[in-house]
Parts: sequence; structure tokens; C-alpha cells
Amino acid sequence: MKIIVSFMKNILSFLMPDSSSNGKETYRSISPEEIMHLLREDSSKAEYILLDVRNGDGSTVIPGSVEIPLNEVERNFGKLDFNKTIIVYCRSGVRSREASKKLYNLGAKNVVNMDGGILAWERAGGGVLKKG
Repeated sequence: MKIIVSFMKNILSFLMPDSSSNGKETYRSISPEEIMHLLREDSSKAEYILLDVRNGDGSTVIPGSVEIPLNEVERNFGKLDFNKTIIVYCRSGVRSREASKKLYNLGAKNVVNMDGGILAWERAGGGVLKKG
């Protein structure tokens, strides 16, 4: 029963605005497990963009990610397809929340922040590639 309740909370958090938005919808924050589920549902990943906003400081990356450091998001947002859901991650989730807000303010309406960043992704069993 606890598993079902937890799963339903995760689904609802995906559908509801992020709690940090004070009632104003900006972006959603969901767990790496839910992101893995979304990506499995769309095996071609055609509907999603994985956006790594770290400053090149990570030794691993989620396969298929686009890398735009947080401090370059405003300058490079035109490279992103705002018709797709943009899944934003960093190391632990701090920079990705900031980037998610920036992207929303720049016009992206389908923005998802990965709670816990790539560290949580790896703990959840998500695949990564070594950089370099």
C-alpha cells in the first residue's frame, strides 16, 4: 500500500506545479525514477531533451544529454526545442532548479527538474557515460 501511495504522490507531483513556485506554475520537480519511467515510455526519447546544466565539472553524463552550463542558459536557450519536455539536471539538483526557472521565464512551458541531480539518478540505477 505504501508503494502505491508513494507512486501516486510522484505522479501527482509531475502533474502539479512545483511547491517552490508559491502557487505560480513554473516547472515541475520529479524523481529520477519517474524520469526513467517517462523515458522508457518514449523509447526514442523524441519528446524529451535531457539538459545538463553543470559547468563541465562532472565526470559522467546521462546518455543523450545536451550540455549547457547554467551561466550560459540565457545565451543558448535558442538551441533547445521548446515544443519538447526539457528535463534539467545538474550534480545534486540546486543548479537545475535555477535553470528550470530561467527556462520557464524564457518561454519553455514543459520544464522538469530532476530532484537530486545526477547523483540521485545514479543511486536509482540510471545509466551514465564517462566523459573524456
